[in-house]
Amino acid sequence: MTIWLTRFDTSGDGIRLAVKDCIDVAGTPTTVACPAVADRAVPAERDAAVVASARAQGARVVGKTNLTELCWAADGVNPWTGTPENPLDPRRVPGGSSSGSAVAVVLGEADVAYGTDTGGSVRIPAACCGLTGLKTTVGRIPTDGVYPLSDTLDTVGPLARDVAGVEAGMRLLEPGFTADDSPVTGTLGRLRPEVLPEIDDAVDAALRAAGIVAEDAQLRDWKGVIQAGGDFIMAEGSRVNAALAAYPDRMSERMLRRIELGERIDDGRLDKAYLVKRDFQAELDALFARYPALVLPTMTVPPPLLGEEGGVPMTALTLPFNLAGVPALALPVPAPRLPTGRSSLQLVGPHGGEERLIALARRIEAALS
Repeated sequence: MTIWLTRFDTSGDGIRLAVKDCIDVAGTPTTVACPAVADRAVPAERDAAVVASARAQGARVVGKTNLTELCWAADGVNPWTGTPENPLDPRRVPGGSSSGSAVAVVLGEADVAYGTDTGGSVRIPAACCGLTGLKTTVGRIPTDGVYPLSDTLDTVGPLARDVAGVEAGMRLLEPGFTADDSPVTGTLGRLRPEVLPEIDDAVDAALRAAGIVAEDAQLRDWKGVIQAGGDFIMAEGSRVNAALAAYPDRMSERMLRRIELGERIDDGRLDKAYLVKRDFQAELDALFARYPALVLPTMTVPPPLLGEEGGVPMTALTLPFNLAGVPALALPVPAPRLPTGRSSLQLVGPHGGEERLIALARRIEAALS
């Protein structure tokens, strides 16, 4: 099992925290699971801000986890460091890029794991592996000491087996964090992008079980929003990693290709992406003036089989909310007609709405249990 890139000996009774190896842990190199980076990496002088915060609260860092190379793919597949095995179905991808973090939690080797989410990299492995994962509001959690992919979209968030674990993870990231204990009232907005009927049915069944009323809501330009989010990742990821292209034998072909594609995105195209971002944020703000939260699936399809992940739009339902900068939580729900027997429901809230999302997720989780 290629879950860990580094393990640490720990003792004590604090929360066992796994840290994705794009986040600095003092005394160890941050490799981003890419040989071109690892060859030149030196031990970090200090913990990233999110690691320092966790240690200050007594958490034990038990290791640094595997990931998709450079955080730059949602399938969890890595030709260099291996692909962590999906515990729900070893034939299927574990999801990424925070693949090792997700699998470490499922197997009980960590209580909470840190992942990063730029286009879905916390929520996608949570959905693939049957976990709860939270993408935080852009700017709420510091990214000092985190290897960047897109400065515009990058976030750090927790993965855990259940909602209580995610709340504990949020407290490690933000001391004093507490979910909203007041009941969330009002009708939720139900987004219905094109997905398998079995996936939509699983979301609707979970809402009914929790006694949550939702009415259909609309977003105008889903494809344009996905394109704009992808442009930010490609352009900014290319700028961050451009120098690595000098070592083509130490990078995978798909990473080299992404750097090349990102270099073709000019300032004019990014200006258009900024306009799409602004308009989409305004559209979501209007929805949040009507609904306390939005709900939709996390993925359009079940986790693809290994070797068949190419071309599957794994971030189609997650990337839009990275572009908007709003928080989003992935929660496993029963789906008996799907291959793994599970699907994943996604709750989306307004900026700074993590407390509300965790309260809603807790209600749904309790009803399903």
